[in-house]
Amino acid sequence: MRSGSLREIAAFLLACLIGAGAVSYHHLTHFDPHVVWDGFNLPGFDAHVYVAMAEEPRTFTVGPWGYRILLPSLLGTLLPPRLIVPGFEWAARVSLVLASGLLLVYLRVLGATLRSALLAVLVAMFTPPVGAVFDNPFLVEPFALALLLAVLIAIESAANVWIVALALLLVSLSKEIWVLLLPLVFLKAFPQGAAAAGLRTLRVAGPAIGAGVALRWMWPPSAGRALTGADVSAALNSIASNVPVFAPEFLLGGLSVVVGISLARPSARRYLRAHALTLAPLLALPLVAAAYTGEGAATSFFAGDVRRLLIYTLPFLAALAVCLDPGNEGRKELPKAPSLHVVAMALALVVMLAPLALDRYSRLDLNPARDGPYLLGFVRESLRTAGRLDRGNTVVLDPNERKFAWGVSPPSELEKLRFFLGRGFGPLAHYGIHDIRMRESTATLVVPVLQPRQLAMVLTMDARESVWIAVFAAGERVGEALVGPQAVQVTFEIPGARLFRGDNEIQLRCAKAGTALPRILRLELTQAKP
Repeated sequence: MRSGSLREIAAFLLACLIGAGAVSYHHLTHFDPHVVWDGFNLPGFDAHVYVAMAEEPRTFTVGPWGYRILLPSLLGTLLPPRLIVPGFEWAARVSLVLASGLLLVYLRVLGATLRSALLAVLVAMFTPPVGAVFDNPFLVEPFALALLLAVLIAIESAANVWIVALALLLVSLSKEIWVLLLPLVFLKAFPQGAAAAGLRTLRVAGPAIGAGVALRWMWPPSAGRALTGADVSAALNSIASNVPVFAPEFLLGGLSVVVGISLARPSARRYLRAHALTLAPLLALPLVAAAYTGEGAATSFFAGDVRRLLIYTLPFLAALAVCLDPGNEGRKELPKAPSLHVVAMALALVVMLAPLALDRYSRLDLNPARDGPYLLGFVRESLRTAGRLDRGNTVVLDPNERKFAWGVSPPSELEKLRFFLGRGFGPLAHYGIHDIRMRESTATLVVPVLQPRQLAMVLTMDARESVWIAVFAAGERVGEALVGPQAVQVTFEIPGARLFRGDNEIQLRCAKAGTALPRILRLELTQAKP
């Protein structure tokens, strides 16, 4: 092995060691002995989504997080259930250490000296966005950063189409930023002609596009409210009014100042011109995410998202900063691996087809609630209930046994969540600990099903006065009953043709619900006897 190769390997290991030191530092500065994450206590909505994804990788959770399946599926497949939560923390640390080494490789490919590349790694790993990882280690940012660097190395080294395509594919299953990397592919190949550059771009993007289409065919996105001009205007106003809040974040602990100074050098300006179409959207992404609520106009600004998402700009800013070193050399070639493109092609084909093995369980849209504990409890209990029904067991949903109020009940009792209550039972009915009463003329019960078959739904109800209650499945009336003021037990047969694999909504309709307040005393679900 040549001495140059040994030196590069030693430098890579040194960069990883720097990353490990940074990880230790950030962990110590963010460590709080009073905060322990487990399967019930997690930081923020996103963390609950990713843990739910890891626990059941084959079933959908909620968009857009649910499509960032790569890391949760790896953890859910490789780790036992009890290690999934700490697994996210381990993955974040390992990803940052690996990203440190890959950042050095990227800078060396661009022609940076060892001294400037190692210094850039040191500075980048101690910036606020890296520290933000430890505020919430359940997010995909450190993992996606490592994959982003792999793509950048492949593009800059003019690697085989399949190597770049595989790297892009993996990023696409982790974060939507993969689209922003396509201009780099095109511009890198542009000296060969626009047609050739366009063809190469399509070829490397093909697997990611194919996997995205397959993923959304298996897990069709929920129909949400269309974005309007008023929403865009509100988001822009939210961003403009919070400039004093987020502007300091763009200093990146002083790295941006160094970048500004580096632009005095022609090499930095050339790099910026070649990467502007990628870097500019990555700088705007944190602002858009901070103002985005997913449900209409922005009502608040999530400043923490700005610091967190600026992590994707670090490779580009580090590349600009190293231009200050007058000893920078020409671009370096990576060692060639003759069979690597064959392996990359095989892996890309496997990963691209992997979404076809997912479960087409149709998940109820859980996005509007933006409630982490509810989402985690709903996913767990709906799948558990569907499994029991599929095995022929009787499922009893008794209000006296199912009482859970977040912040009041012990988090470990999340399985008592009234996940089966939808709209019409009052606000936050799933967190109820009192009677289950219809508050609106139409109320919804959620019935999870794995195999559509005829079900028997036994309802025990009363009301303050005698009222008629009709039951509908998929818009079709399946029965009605007169309830109240005495308790009445009624059995409704729900045809299998009116059910689907997923979270089915069964409607209860009562014209006098607002005054009679019909109460559910007991709900039983079982397979109907032929």
